[in-house]
Amino acid sequence: MESYLIEKVLSELISRDLVKKEENLKLTKIGSDALKQQTVLAPISETQTFYLDALNGELTNYFSLKIFDSKIHKNSAINKIIKKPRKGHIEDLVDYYPDIEKILQNSHPNNPDSIELVQVNNIEKIYPEYHEILLVLYKNNPGDREIEYEIFSRGFIQPEYRKTIEQFYAEGKKILEPIFQQVEEDKPPQSLVKEVISHIQEEDIKTVEKLTTKIDSLDDPDNFVETKNNSLKEEIKKLKQELQKIKSQTRISEVVHTYQIREYLLKALKEAKNRLMIISPWIKANVVDKKFLSTLETTLRRKVKVYIIYGIKGSNSQNDDKSIKQLENLKANYKSLEFDKTKNSHRKQIICDDKFAIVTSFNFLSFRADPNLTYRDELGVILRDKQTIEDLFESGINLIG
Repeated sequence: MESYLIEKVLSELISRDLVKKEENLKLTKIGSDALKQQTVLAPISETQTFYLDALNGELTNYFSLKIFDSKIHKNSAINKIIKKPRKGHIEDLVDYYPDIEKILQNSHPNNPDSIELVQVNNIEKIYPEYHEILLVLYKNNPGDREIEYEIFSRGFIQPEYRKTIEQFYAEGKKILEPIFQQVEEDKPPQSLVKEVISHIQEEDIKTVEKLTTKIDSLDDPDNFVETKNNSLKEEIKKLKQELQKIKSQTRISEVVHTYQIREYLLKALKEAKNRLMIISPWIKANVVDKKFLSTLETTLRRKVKVYIIYGIKGSNSQNDDKSIKQLENLKANYKSLEFDKTKNSHRKQIICDDKFAIVTSFNFLSFRADPNLTYRDELGVILRDKQTIEDLFESGINLIG
């Protein structure tokens, strides 16, 4: 029986106080009483058909696609990323057990609790099939640098595919990069922080992200294993030392992506005690809305000195006049708000006291990063070194000096 199933059963027994874990697993009194009353049920063995989505890995028990393209390119990034179960290899299905059980329970809505997946005995057939996905690339405004995208399949928008691609990007698998490179007319500078912190290179950012992801995958805690394999421990230790070394050299604390960056902006607004700096080329109403302005005003009431700096050459037509007017009104009412326009800066950064700074490709005041809307991959580095934060702050002040 697979270890996955054993751990699942043990977790359930321990949570219900039927079994307790000391040096060994022991039956509790409640468990003993329950065992005496337990009725033995005979498992049923049957054949079920399931289909695996080739992009997001989700299972379903029906298939309605009438047209599919079997001429997918051999070097497709999807072929390299998606793990497909192999015929006869039961171990390939372990990650899909919860999905299989849920589908089986949904097929008996009147009594779903009566269905429990005990074991998969065999994978009889595997049919590789592909269907066409339409990727629509666009810009909100002709002058925007950022390219956004939407995914359609079978004529319908597929928000779950955006989440899948976001996960790929977080793991460093930028499967849409070749497409973006063909469409982009003028790419922004390769290094996110080159103009401010010259010793942080794009390659260092990638290395930090790669090492962090690998350590997290190897260091995943196992509730039922007391000790890890010694060789695995040594590998994790070595990777952590390597990560700490590059962090010390580059001052990169961690690498963050789209939704995480947005959360840090909200965190800074809520937690700043002395000063907060936000630099963003554009200001748009979908971000600087009633909720944002209310949160900002709460920050100002705490006597926090807030600096909002915006502006890039040719951006006037892309800014929202109403939002700018509302920020100007706040400036008139609160002496602690500095709201200024710089002539030409593509910089995006936030600074929260001397706790952290983020330098990123994320437009803080024009991109909302709403998970219900189009996903766009943005990258940022968090810096926690106090001297580096101070250098960034002074550099930001110089934009309006």
